[in-house]
Amino acid sequence: MKKVFLSISLLFVIITVMGCGSNNDNSTSKSSITASPSAQSAKAEVKDLVIVGQEIAASLDPVQPLTSSYLRNIGAAEALFKVNSSGKVEPSLAENSQEVDALTWEIKLRSNAHFWSGKAIDAAAVIASLERSKAKDLQALPFLADLTLTRLDDYTIQVKTTSPHVPVPLNLSYYQTVIHNTEAKQAAVDSMDLSGMYKIVEFIPKQKMVAVLNENYWGKKPTIKRVIYEEITDGQTRVLSVLSGKSQLALNIPVTSLAQFKDNKDVRISTAPAANTQTIYLNVSKPQLADIRVRQALSWSLDRKELVVLGAEGQSIPVSTWLSSNPEFAEARNAVYPKSDSAKANQLLDEAGWLKGADGIRMKDGNPLSIRLMTWGGDKALGEALQNQWTKLGVKADVQHGDYSLIQAARDKGDWDASIEAWSTFGNTHTLLSGQFSPKGKGNYGGYNDAQTNALLDQLKAAGDAAARHEIALQMNERVAQQAPIIALFPRPQLTAVSTNLAGFEEHFMQFENAVNANLSFGSGIGK
Repeated sequence: MKKVFLSISLLFVIITVMGCGSNNDNSTSKSSITASPSAQSAKAEVKDLVIVGQEIAASLDPVQPLTSSYLRNIGAAEALFKVNSSGKVEPSLAENSQEVDALTWEIKLRSNAHFWSGKAIDAAAVIASLERSKAKDLQALPFLADLTLTRLDDYTIQVKTTSPHVPVPLNLSYYQTVIHNTEAKQAAVDSMDLSGMYKIVEFIPKQKMVAVLNENYWGKKPTIKRVIYEEITDGQTRVLSVLSGKSQLALNIPVTSLAQFKDNKDVRISTAPAANTQTIYLNVSKPQLADIRVRQALSWSLDRKELVVLGAEGQSIPVSTWLSSNPEFAEARNAVYPKSDSAKANQLLDEAGWLKGADGIRMKDGNPLSIRLMTWGGDKALGEALQNQWTKLGVKADVQHGDYSLIQAARDKGDWDASIEAWSTFGNTHTLLSGQFSPKGKGNYGGYNDAQTNALLDQLKAAGDAAARHEIALQMNERVAQQAPIIALFPRPQLTAVSTNLAGFEEHFMQFENAVNANLSFGSGIGK
């Protein structure tokens, strides 16, 4: 997540579809998409908040990939800090923080915060949690690796950093840094121990998660007593779920379904912009993709404006560099590939020895220039649009659309050429860029290892001045685009369907972990 994201990273990738059998009914006709009068009158009787999404967790342990994002989304988990909808970092389990000097922070914890079990969330518990995440979670590691935590007293933690002016609160707001009781077994509902306003009481992996109000929550208690989070992989089924009133929040609405919500008085669409980048990851170890000229040609050939129309229903803007979906780096949107240039792309492939045959397919040493592009979720139309554009270039492009687990399995085996996903680009730029493009980065799926990129990462880590960090990040962002281990396309549209009977919903650029908040209520007004 994944994905939105999700990417802070990964945000930004960045980084994520829920369903149970009762909601996964594809037999419902598209014509029955407006709630009936009886359904409308029944809305006031709703007690449970039902959320449907494209995917939910396969595990309850916060150190497992993406699990924390789903736990945070349902209101079951918390980190020391959180990022509000304006992009500002706010205390959560932390009460406050201060930068003592260039390499030192102090964090004061809330003395009234407890885990579900009643155990105090003190300095020892927090340090144990973060150390466990550092040791076991590769997604959390980039945000924790350079931090050394020391207990000063029961509710005060000192954080030492290896480079100057690390934005420690921002690092510790990342979704995979949620605080959990390391003395508890986190793999089961009856033993897991977190701190959120809701407590998990039922879990079926990849199907359903149910949470009830935590009566001993330290903060503001929500009025909705129970939340149900379901996986519905099919986008149209999620649409029908929310339009029929079976759910009140539907995440990851396909852009192709927007017309179904037009003039609907019972459900509205939230289109809060997301800081992420829809990205093609290339396996640079594959023979045909090891040549930089081939990778650059694939990027030069793309008409990104057309891709936005065909793959995102026009609900985005073209970008040609990964970091540029972050508003702070908007000047880099067209830094390397300002427009589609088929002549340049063809020239590069000719120079690389890939020549067009009579059938229009490029060949070299008797082998066709082929790429298998793996897509998932709502990216089927985008994959087909890419296939069409690359075919014109002479590339034998094959699109394989399916569950994200297929992509993960293919990567584990090394049996893949290209895949699409979107990580968050919001957060500590060194951490984000390191996670994507350092040799050991969790998001560096293709094994990209470039000496100049690595040197820029080192410079970025050492830079103490914000302006210097910004300039180095821009240089690295451009270098990666030139080397093309990834191909940036556009910020992934973030569409959420919200029942108008649900008040208090907060639009957020990281909606995947901010669907639930304590202000949500039913029947108290139109969710405008």
